[in-house]
Amino acid sequence: MGVSAYSRLTHLLSNALDPHASISNDVDMDDLWEFFFQAGFIYPKKYGLIQGQRETFKETYVKLYQEHPEIASHFTYQKNGRIYSHISMVRAYERAWMVHHHAGLPMDKRRTGLTVLRQMMHYLNDMHRLPSAHMDYVMCYYRPENKFPERVFGGFAAALNEPRGCSLDLFAYRPYTRLSLGSNLPDGWSLAEASKMDLWEFARSYRHSSGGLLVDAFSLGSEGKGHPTLERAYTQAGLIRELKLYSLCWREKLCALLIVNRSNLGFNLSELLNSISVIVTNAEDLPWNVLSVAIAHLTSEYPLPRVPVLFYPTSYVESHGIPSEKNYQLWILNVQYGNEYMDYVQEKFRIAFP
Repeated sequence: MGVSAYSRLTHLLSNALDPHASISNDVDMDDLWEFFFQAGFIYPKKYGLIQGQRETFKETYVKLYQEHPEIASHFTYQKNGRIYSHISMVRAYERAWMVHHHAGLPMDKRRTGLTVLRQMMHYLNDMHRLPSAHMDYVMCYYRPENKFPERVFGGFAAALNEPRGCSLDLFAYRPYTRLSLGSNLPDGWSLAEASKMDLWEFARSYRHSSGGLLVDAFSLGSEGKGHPTLERAYTQAGLIRELKLYSLCWREKLCALLIVNRSNLGFNLSELLNSISVIVTNAEDLPWNVLSVAIAHLTSEYPLPRVPVLFYPTSYVESHGIPSEKNYQLWILNVQYGNEYMDYVQEKFRIAFP
């Protein structure tokens, strides 16, 4: 079964159980934007960043929400045409889908945010078995100080206590302005597309420091398979999804892997799929001024005046006194542990799955 047919079938079944529940059904985009503002998901500072590209954002969302369930799915809880809660997910990497845009408003004392989360987990529990879904992992980014995702996602990772089943990695977030494009790296330093040996060294370093699922979920293994079906699916949808890997080396010794993610503007409202992730593997030999120049060279890939940059581990920016705006927790679930996660949510929040 294809993802589109599966989505229609699941929508019919869910809607029969609860007429307010919708899965990957047509959503009025004006209603969706109004909901984002009412729920506080789009706040003044975030709106200021996207205001100049509003029409481009709306065009992207029409493609995501109404035309291509093979790369995007969404779940809403509605009454009389008004959206009360929403969560969506996109195929972010070759074998991983990313959950985002989760928000809710109270409705007749119902916990609507949990309701759409339940919808999504029930949907995923069967969807991951479809070869057409390309799903081995589910992931999301959230702010650790936000109590709801910390309980729903972080709480399960702590309860499971098995990083190969569910992992957490903390990133520091710092937007980067393109001020150093003309600077060159000092002698002895190189920035180039990552080789298989670089990826092998990176995977070894990450698994030693974290033991989590980032290498697997981002398909960063040294076998170099890339993301062919992902990029093709987005191209066919008239959208952009690119992933490039660069290694920053000191005399051929890997010091950091820089993951350059590109997508359409507004694809993710925090632009975390339009960002650079810096994974430091050798903090002792990596001065900030060198890393800063390397990042600047890669910002030319983006049309953004301020490019989001995520740093791991956070101890690197802390030890170098680099100011960051906030932290993001990267949560990754191996879908083989989906039943355990559903049991956790059911017991912790007393909600049943059909």
